[in-house]
Amino acid sequence: MQQDERTADIVVVGGGMVGLSSAIALKDRGRDVVLCDPGEARARTSYGNAGVVSRGSIFPMSSPALWAKLPAYLRNADAGLRLRHLHLLRVMPWAAHFLASARTSAWRRAADALAPLTNAAYPEHKRLSERAGVPHLLRECGWVKLYRTEEAFAGASLEREILADHGVPFEILDGAAIQALEPALIRPFARAMLLPETGAVADPGGLVEACEALFAGLGGRTLCTTVSRLEPTEEGWRIVHPGGVVRARQVVLATGAAAHELARPLGYRFAFAAERGYHRHYALQPGSPALTRPIYDTGAASILSPMGEGRVRVLSGVEVADRHAAPDYRQIEAAAREAAGTVRLGQPLDNRPWLGSRPSTPDGLPVIGPAPRHDGLIFAFGHGHIGLSTGPITGRLVADLATGEAPAVPVAPFAPGRLLGWPRL
Repeated sequence: MQQDERTADIVVVGGGMVGLSSAIALKDRGRDVVLCDPGEARARTSYGNAGVVSRGSIFPMSSPALWAKLPAYLRNADAGLRLRHLHLLRVMPWAAHFLASARTSAWRRAADALAPLTNAAYPEHKRLSERAGVPHLLRECGWVKLYRTEEAFAGASLEREILADHGVPFEILDGAAIQALEPALIRPFARAMLLPETGAVADPGGLVEACEALFAGLGGRTLCTTVSRLEPTEEGWRIVHPGGVVRARQVVLATGAAAHELARPLGYRFAFAAERGYHRHYALQPGSPALTRPIYDTGAASILSPMGEGRVRVLSGVEVADRHAAPDYRQIEAAAREAAGTVRLGQPLDNRPWLGSRPSTPDGLPVIGPAPRHDGLIFAFGHGHIGLSTGPITGRLVADLATGEAPAVPVAPFAPGRLLGWPRL
């Protein structure tokens, strides 16, 4: 069978929001771009996102509050984190440094690094959605963090302090003000924090599909395939896939939680883990007020996000497990039971819950930058919970790096080399 051979200026591996945004930004710079992705829309983490695009998304999961919750986490007694204990040995280097990052000083440093990225997230999303012809999918409606008790609210004081330090506006509500803001709520909450400078994507999958069409309209080429390996050559790179080869001067690795599968053979062994998450769509009961913005019930460690056409997406906490492990629906089932006490949930609209894997670095910062030991290789992965949110601005940064322009926001904190001195997986 004859192998397909193509050439390009640059190949982007990965068709989620980060990869697509990178491919579009590179086309804008006049590059001949090939995008490689299997084309399985539901398998992309961008599809399953809560749709939150917020200036306030500056906090890694590894927080100073982790230590008080650690015993419950280890027993799988907290909804925020579920462990597959048989898989923990595979992520021990990540886990050790994840715990080491659960310090106030590290949390503040991470916020300092992420703030410029999240500040640019909504404007870049707005520009991209307009170009893609789907501005209606993005609206600036704010989102709300809900606290069931005064104790829980007081425990989040450091978060509010850091938000204020970075000029991220928020409003504190209680009692009747919470109910007036979101009439769909039926559970009483002691306090709420509204972050008004937040956008919501009503259909993340639809946005990704619109961006695919935009890329094609710009003359971009897409190969619906997995990539087997990346091979450096004197001229650049050979991107090998089951059907053939693409030769290019540069390559962008933007495959999220799967990035290590292509990076390891090149000698890059990151302390890395897959944070798996589940969601399921539900209708609201007839006559119930609509949910008008995403809400995060901190007591249940789950998000409810309106997805248009009367749908509410219920999203679980994090599951740490092998990326390919069979699903365990207990976490999303528990989240749905809690959600039914928060809003008037009706029947599920999906045959089964969705499952996806987020790429997680120990310090909670993405990996964005040139590979230290290979010319022409750019890493763009590890965004954790903010891949959809910061995808468009990351794409702009990738194009800046590929074309030798000054990055639009500082990328030094996201340099790949920061993780390579840590113990190997």
